[in-house]
Amino acid sequence: MQRIKFFAILLVVFSMVMFVSLQTPSAGSKEEAIAKAITDYLIEARGVMARNQSLINDASKGDKGYTPEFFEAQVVESLKAKGIDLKGANAGDPVGKALIDVNAAAKEVVADAQPVINEKGKGFKAFTPAIFGARTGDKFYKMTGIRLKQTSIKFRGDYNRPDEFEEAYLKKFEAAEWQKGKSIVEEAKLGGRNVVRSMTPLYIAKACLPCHGDPKGEIDISGRVKEGYKEGELRGAISTVVPIR
Repeated sequence: MQRIKFFAILLVVFSMVMFVSLQTPSAGSKEEAIAKAITDYLIEARGVMARNQSLINDASKGDKGYTPEFFEAQVVESLKAKGIDLKGANAGDPVGKALIDVNAAAKEVVADAQPVINEKGKGFKAFTPAIFGARTGDKFYKMTGIRLKQTSIKFRGDYNRPDEFEEAYLKKFEAAEWQKGKSIVEEAKLGGRNVVRSMTPLYIAKACLPCHGDPKGEIDISGRVKEGYKEGELRGAISTVVPIR
């Protein structure tokens, strides 16, 4: 009888432990969710920028109407397709807070660029998806301490230069055996802190081809050399570093 009672108590304790473990997020799970959310945001925001390059670079117009609010409305619609409700993001939730903050940073970047965007008589404004992404990542890092970065082996600016971790995965993404679109998430040590690092591959879209496509070696509108990419080829990745708190 005593043995039965002992095993009954043991079973209850075990069940309680299992319940708590199921209810408590594992270390880094919250940070992983943040990394995914801000990566999805930047990918869609870059897409909005790419689709509006002809408007931004239209020398015949002054006020383009490409305001932070106009930009945000398009990002909201793009994110809906991924099941992300930017407008419904909750600042009391860490993931929601990260989305609100990265959107605020992006809108500030667009606001800062208004004099350039609306300059009549000038074509190329040098306000590209890459420049937008770099500025957004910088503002977001200053706001939150979370790194959000675009990177590529064929980087065009030092702000996109990969570190050793990023370069290793960029090479893996290029390998034929890598599943296209597959991201990686790892817990790591960086600067003495526990962090979650993620890498999500970026592929060349049709809107990228005027600057990055054929003919290879030709000078594009920005004065850079075209890489000769084809639509669907790997361009680089979005890299995040989220401190574990």
